[in-house]
Amino acid sequence: MENDMKKEAGRQYLHYFRFWFIGIGILALACIGAGIAKQTRGSEPRTNQDAPAERVYDYADVLTDEEEADLRQYIAETEAKLQIDIVLVTINQSVEGQEAMERYGLRSAGWEQNMQDIADDFWDENQYGYNKGFEGDGVLLLHNWYQGQNGEHLSTSGSVEAAFSVRDIDKVLYAVDDYYDTDPYKAYRAYVKKVGDLLDPSWQLPFSWYTVLFLPVIIALVYAVSGSAQKKAENTVAVNTYVAGGKPEMHDKTDEVIRKNITTRKIVTESTSGGGGRSGGGGHHRSSSGASHGGGSHRH
Repeated sequence: MENDMKKEAGRQYLHYFRFWFIGIGILALACIGAGIAKQTRGSEPRTNQDAPAERVYDYADVLTDEEEADLRQYIAETEAKLQIDIVLVTINQSVEGQEAMERYGLRSAGWEQNMQDIADDFWDENQYGYNKGFEGDGVLLLHNWYQGQNGEHLSTSGSVEAAFSVRDIDKVLYAVDDYYDTDPYKAYRAYVKKVGDLLDPSWQLPFSWYTVLFLPVIIALVYAVSGSAQKKAENTVAVNTYVAGGKPEMHDKTDEVIRKNITTRKIVTESTSGGGGRSGGGGHHRSSSGASHGGGSHRH
């Protein structure tokens, strides 16, 4: 009888969640199809020939020659895949205070503003951008190693600015933060990899594959357990319920019914945005040359 109950619970579960399974299947097939189409689509040729070929500017000298060469190769492979420019710049100079303003011609005494300006101006002056030299597609990481002013700024442009939300920018910077103090080379590879992961949707679903595989199993177990418990409760009621004096009497506290009034309310967060998708343009601003950029900073 126990097996029959389990089989019946399984049948009811599949019947009840059939539309959920169908929807997940259709979504998974659509994502796989999009991934195949992306993999088979030819790369668009680079149209910006004005930018320099160099991508790694290690002015702070925190990388070995071999590490720089490896990063250049890794960046080139990722650029070809994503069709954007990816630049890394390290410096070791003060960018904060009145003295730094006068020495380097900075427009602000603030660390974050100056890091943003240096990153944006480096991009603009070198005319980076896969498709064009002004507001072209790409991203630049500026890392300052100056004692007491250590930190990074991520500058985005073109399609990357449109795609990256504030949360995405933080994800890239946190990837660098995980390794910068122990292994700068690994930190900068993490920067390139995280940019690639965020911009390449091939084979990615809006939820993890673990969700697709294991969530239905978990739901099934909960459904089966709750169904079995409910059946046992019905059997308990049948045993403990009897009629005395022509009226039914209940002697088991488990048979008491407690009514609960449930009130629901919508919780609105400050970051709520319409449309349901991720919102790009994180940190949108204009550089000194008038170009549109996004970005954000982490200071250590």
